[in-house]
This record gives sequence, C-alpha cells and structure tokens, in this order.
Amino acid sequence: MAREGLIGDPSRWPRGSRERVQGQVNTDSHELMLTGRTCTDLLPPRRWTESRVWGIVLAVAYCLVAVAPLTLALVLNGGLRENKLLELGRGAALLGFTLLTLQVVLAGRFKRLDAPFGLDKLMQFHKLMAVLAVVLLLAHPILLSFGFGTFSLLAENTPWPIDLGKAALAWGFITVIFALLFESFGVDYNVWRVVHKSALLIPVLGFIHSTRVGTDLVTHAPLRGLWWVLILAAGGLFLFRNTYIPLWGRRRFRVSDIRRETHDTWSLRFVPTDGRPLPPNPGQFMFLRPVRPGRKSQTHPFTIAASPLEPGIIATTIKKSGNFTNTIDQPHPGDVGRIEGPFGRFSLVHYDIERFPFVAGGVGITPIMSMLRYLRDTGDRRPVVLLCGNKTARDILFASELEQLPSHLRVVHVLSRPDETWAGPSGHIS
Repeated sequence: MAREGLIGDPSRWPRGSRERVQGQVNTDSHELMLTGRTCTDLLPPRRWTESRVWGIVLAVAYCLVAVAPLTLALVLNGGLRENKLLELGRGAALLGFTLLTLQVVLAGRFKRLDAPFGLDKLMQFHKLMAVLAVVLLLAHPILLSFGFGTFSLLAENTPWPIDLGKAALAWGFITVIFALLFESFGVDYNVWRVVHKSALLIPVLGFIHSTRVGTDLVTHAPLRGLWWVLILAAGGLFLFRNTYIPLWGRRRFRVSDIRRETHDTWSLRFVPTDGRPLPPNPGQFMFLRPVRPGRKSQTHPFTIAASPLEPGIIATTIKKSGNFTNTIDQPHPGDVGRIEGPFGRFSLVHYDIERFPFVAGGVGITPIMSMLRYLRDTGDRRPVVLLCGNKTARDILFASELEQLPSHLRVVHVLSRPDETWAGPSGHIS
C-alpha cells in the first residue's frame, strides 16, 4: 500500500519550504527509466557555513597559517641566504612542524570546519597532510647534512636536542604508517586510537628540539613567539577535543525504543533529555557513546536513519559486526547515550537535481533510508530508484517500509545468494 502526502507542520521542515512537482518511474523487466522534472525552489537554503565561499575562506586561512612561520623567517632573514640546501632544510622543518600543529584542527570535528567539505573529506585531507608533514620533517636532517657537508647529524652520538628530533621523526614515521595500514595489520580500532592520539608527542618533541637548536628560532624573537602560539594552540585544542568534549561537550539522549530489524540488525531510537531537538540533514551521521554503568563504553560513528521531520527523534540502525556492535541489542529503554553531531555532507539537500539514483548494500542503506523517509514525509515528487543489494531476503533492512513507499520512490532488491523462492534480480551490484 503506497502512502503519499505531507507529514507534520511545514514550519518544522528543515530550513525552507518546498514546491511539489510530478514524476513517474517506468519499468520493464527491471530496466529503469526515470522521467519527471523539478522546480527551482526545491532545495532548502543552506547555512552560511555550508557555502562554497566559506569553504574558500577556510582553505585560504589554512594555507596562510601553514606558511606563516616560513614567510616570517624569510622576512626576518632578508630573503634566502647563500647556502640553499640549508635554507631548504630549515624551511622543510618550519613547514612540516606547522602542518603537524594544524593536524589537531583538522581532526577536531569542528562543525564549522566540517560543514563546507564534509568530515570524510576533511579526514582524507588530514591523512594527506600527515604524510606531507612527515616527508618534510624526514627531508629536514638530510638536506641539512648535505648543506653542512657532513652527516654527523645522523650519527648515533649526538646532543640530546638532536636525539629528541630523531625521536620525533621516528614516532612520526611509525604513526603515519600505522594509521594508513592498521586495518591491514588487523589491529584493534581502540589500539589504533591510543597510538594515533600519542602523535601529539611529535610536535611536542619537535618544539623542544627546534627551540634548542633551530638557528632562526634562537635568533628571532617574533618567530619564537609564533612557535609558542602554534604549540600552545595545538595542545589546547587537543585537550578540548579529548577532555572537554567527552565529559561535557556531547549531549545526553535517552533510548526510547529498541527494534529488531533483521536477524542481526537493530534500530535504536533516542530522545533528548533536555528536550532540544538535534536537527540533521537527511543522510548525516553522528558519534554515539552509550552510557553503560559498570561497562566500558566507546564512541563510534553511526548514520542517523530517521527522517529529520520526526520531531525530537534520533534513530540509528546498527548491525552486529564487531566487539562493540555485538552488544548493540543489550541497551534498554531509558538507558542514556551521549551524542555528538550531526556531521557530513552526504545528503540530497546539497544537490539540485531532477531525480535520484541510489545504490546501497546491507546496512549501508541507512543514510539512503533517511533521505527516502525525508522525500516521503515532505511529499517531494522527484523520482527515485534505489538498487539495494543484500545476500539473502532475510538480510533486507526495512523491507516492509520500503514496500509501502510511494510509487515514485522505487526500490529494486538484488540478492547475491537467493533461494529458490526468489523471483527478483540476483547477483552483485557493480
């Protein structure tokens, strides 16, 4: 039975009204053809922090801060000095250290930084800058050695400030390799988190090393002052992210309902204990830390699967697949979870298009489900086709609800291990 129409008071719809248009889905032997068109006023207005202009401002600000110590050193020295290899070596250290301190900003989950890019892209940039910073810092002693005409800096018996620099380089190399390959090594996620957070030692050791032996830092007070600003800002943001946010920065939500969706997947619904809603865009995700007295709790990211129009409700659907999620069926109504979010830009509200082709597999349908519910609840008539892959029929999430979607929201199920009763498409979606 198909359901259409509007749900709730339009004044509660996320940021803006919508006009409705007609669309249809024509099918023939699972060959899909979408027809329909949309009006220009179909998407809600974006927040200013989600705009391209704000993204450009942030990118420019990042670049300016990254090159600030290097630029200041050049100004204070009156330009490049004669030994270009020494200048390159010192410049690599200045730039590499600054990039390391900015890593704390990139990994801080600050919503105004995440909004124009998406947290996933910001984390990819974070990884790239970590690799670049370590490469620059590794190049630092090599370039200096060629510039001095001796490799004594790389010898075993060196002064302790030089040893601190070596330790920072070694730990930086190990941390980057570990971060890039920990899944291939089969390392537990929580072990990786501890190692990753210990990366703060790299700029700390580098700071002590550089203020003791760095020629430009010893000579120029303004550059030394900027160095202090960078390390104190990095340390302060690290403490804010890892102390203040876990203790006081995440909002408390109460479990209102637990529902079994399939044989290994459960949906949890939360309501805010303070009565204030958490308005996401459809498709966004959150960080959830269940409060479990007497048991260790962990923070993990999960998609917000509910429609944004469900007042005061945050829902997520989780599959049993690991040490943490294997106990996801154990909470009870009334239990408390700490939630931080929403995050991400994987949402239809950022795309002014006439029709939506979606592809999902298994529990990966959850962000798509949030968007389908949103389209249904707002009466949006733009046509949708979702190709949904699963192993067997009993693995299909939200099967009943998907069947009851309006006719212009079409779902095609594809099974990779169907039984003899399955009459639909089979195989793998690629």
